[in-house]
Amino acid sequence: MKINVLYVFLLAGLFGCAPGKPSFVKVQTKELYDINTVERIPSVNGFTALDIFTETMDNTVWASPEKNCLALSKDNEHAFMGKNSLHVKWDKVTGGCKWIGIGFGWNAWQPKDMIDIVNDAAVEMKVKAAKGGFSNLPVAFAFEDYTGTQSYCGFSTKLASGRFNDSTWTTVTIPLKNFPFQLNDADLGKMKQFIIQLEGDGDIYLDEIKIISYSDEK
Repeated sequence: MKINVLYVFLLAGLFGCAPGKPSFVKVQTKELYDINTVERIPSVNGFTALDIFTETMDNTVWASPEKNCLALSKDNEHAFMGKNSLHVKWDKVTGGCKWIGIGFGWNAWQPKDMIDIVNDAAVEMKVKAAKGGFSNLPVAFAFEDYTGTQSYCGFSTKLASGRFNDSTWTTVTIPLKNFPFQLNDADLGKMKQFIIQLEGDGDIYLDEIKIISYSDEK
């Protein structure tokens, strides 16, 4: 919104106009107030807690404690975006572990209401082999709600954009509708964390784990 401020310059003296003397009016355009630009927050159907892991290995990121089977660390030499990724190296069989995995209590462990996105979103992540290449990623993915209910979805090669290798990043996309939430009577209104269960052995980098808008339509 703009207003016009009139600056009247009187040539007749400080307090008045002398008869017969012209006076001059200068019009200057001024802003009445600054217009704030509101930054648009990315969302899917109004859901804004999209970043599961992007850069920071804080207290929302955890790994099962079996050091003989699993090592999880932040890596600053390999990143799809930003400066850091996660280096995950594991060997479940040799280490003799019953269960190993990593998890993400993103959005500061607050309950996440995912009811409105379950049919229109997916989890996407970038994966890179630490050495060599492979086709099958021996993992399963899960969401856990605040009642402790876990809904699992296993990896299949159709979820990956290509073969995993140590020179480029491969995109893995898991539609939320692949998780058996309804079958498990999961509380989609109070989701706690995202879990990656590790099987066999592997040595990979993970980065940019996000919830994205997703549709099966081509």
